[in-house]
Amino acid sequence: MKGKFIVLTGCILCLLAGCGKDTPSYYELGAEDLEGKDYQSAIENFELAIADEKYEVEALRGEGIAYLKMGKYEEAQQALEKARDLAADSEKAMRADILAYLAVVQYQRGDYEASAATCDQMLDVKNSKEGYFLRGTAYLHLDQYDKAASDFGKVAADSKEYNDYLEIYRVYEECDMKADGESYLEMALEIEGSDEQDHYDRGRVYYYLEEYDEAKKELTTSYNDGYKQAAIYLGKVYAEQGDTANARANYKESLSEQSLQAKAYNGMAYCDILDGDYDSALSNIQKGLDTGDQDEKQALLFNEIVAYEKKMDYASAKEKITAYLEAYPTDERAVKENYFLETR
Repeated sequence: MKGKFIVLTGCILCLLAGCGKDTPSYYELGAEDLEGKDYQSAIENFELAIADEKYEVEALRGEGIAYLKMGKYEEAQQALEKARDLAADSEKAMRADILAYLAVVQYQRGDYEASAATCDQMLDVKNSKEGYFLRGTAYLHLDQYDKAASDFGKVAADSKEYNDYLEIYRVYEECDMKADGESYLEMALEIEGSDEQDHYDRGRVYYYLEEYDEAKKELTTSYNDGYKQAAIYLGKVYAEQGDTANARANYKESLSEQSLQAKAYNGMAYCDILDGDYDSALSNIQKGLDTGDQDEKQALLFNEIVAYEKKMDYASAKEKITAYLEAYPTDERAVKENYFLETR
């Protein structure tokens, strides 16, 4: 998916700030649902809040985020545009936050020019790394390479956050420009640190640099120090090396952590595909989807298409990819896959 790695790390406002009444409002209930990833219930409560004209801007913002998380980008854009139009100029933090989410939605819909323009508005309100990252991402897809590099340079300047460099690399990777992105990974390795999170992040950097032995060292250290998420990337490293047995063992280890279950099932499905066991892959994909993890849903659905294709069940693959492209129309991998399936 275009922009699947976009994260808003600094502009998320506390939805429940200032709320302390005994009886929660519809807005507060929607905010709790959003926090709990019950997006449909969140939308229903935000709609009631909007109808009451209480916390209208905040409720529209929350509704837009819920639709975004569900992959319903048209509805998300409509809600966020209403929130933007109602947000007073004096509410700078809220306005910048709304504009950030709107830029993401426009990006997801493939409207890169609109996304860049929205980022311009956001940066006029508030100077932020998120704004420069989002605008740089849009510029890269518009083939405005110098502008993209300039914005990414502002994100990376003196940053001590591994994710800043990793996210920039992933955008270049998505645009088939891995070599350009690797310089940011090299910068990330200059960050000093020795705790389990640092080892995990360096392991991820080495993974994307395809330096798998170094990745395993860092990730194993992180995992042994108690950072359970490292097992997911250890699984990825082993899978890339063709060692599906060790990859699968790490993914199975991750099933004990509820927050990692969808990723673990997806990793096991990927191992199944590599091993040619496509029925098992489809079973693991369904288990992953059953967790309800919206963040991993797209990756699971894409691997489902691959599994059906590998089974030579082209009818099912075509059916799945049609639904997939309706939800994720800017995923270039899926577009290419669809061209292939049309010839079957």
